[in-house]
Amino acid sequence: MNKIRVKRDKKSQKYGQILGINVLSSSINSLLTGVEENISCNKKFYIVTPNPELVLMAQKNKELAIALNSADYPVPDGVGLAYASKFLSGDNLNIIPGRKFFEELVQLAAKKHWKVFLLGGLGDEAALAASKFKIKNSKLKIETVGGPKLNQNGEPDTKVDIKIQFDVIAQINKFRPVLLFVAFGNPKQEIWIHKNLSKLKIGGAMAVGGTFRYVAGFSKLPPKWMEKAGLEWLWRLIKEPNRFKRIFNAFPIFPIKIFWYKLTHL
Repeated sequence: MNKIRVKRDKKSQKYGQILGINVLSSSINSLLTGVEENISCNKKFYIVTPNPELVLMAQKNKELAIALNSADYPVPDGVGLAYASKFLSGDNLNIIPGRKFFEELVQLAAKKHWKVFLLGGLGDEAALAASKFKIKNSKLKIETVGGPKLNQNGEPDTKVDIKIQFDVIAQINKFRPVLLFVAFGNPKQEIWIHKNLSKLKIGGAMAVGGTFRYVAGFSKLPPKWMEKAGLEWLWRLIKEPNRFKRIFNAFPIFPIKIFWYKLTHL
């Protein structure tokens, strides 16, 4: 069943599913504590940030669904998931924007003297993001690389990209970062992490989408009032009209799917 199923661990985190995709409701502090514990125990992990668009995409993409549901931390990002949780079961779901969690993890890495690696992104946005982090903390050990072009199955697109991926994994493993942040766009990044995690000498990985662009300064952050009101999707649509089709999937198609699911399953 896809109904939200809730259980609590010692940190009072809530686990459940929305349309068959795992979600974890927690505070940022609790998540950071969990990350520290995994790293101290040498337990490899990865983080994804499901939103309405990804949840819908996973209904037709089995590899994406497996990648999302195999993640140790499926942190919900998107107010639509909070509304869906409340509508389906009455449970509150704490939403944490992926870009905020990313920045918190980098800050933690700087504090703990962990190595950080930024993989992917468009153009030189990863390098620019890294330089901005270095300005804030000159002792932060951070490397970046663009990476291969991937198909929708998270595989290198050409023979040249196969070689690039081989070299990238070798570069990551030589650097041995504690945290690896991957920005290939969804669903490529989530599937890529799931397929390649065992090959990587890292502590943990996180799929971060377009987050590097915000840190690099290529994309402007939404006003605080829009963020608090859960209207970041509208801000992104205004700034990036080419995202209309993707936004349309999040609203109104996602609410319709949720409403239909409740009618037919609960």
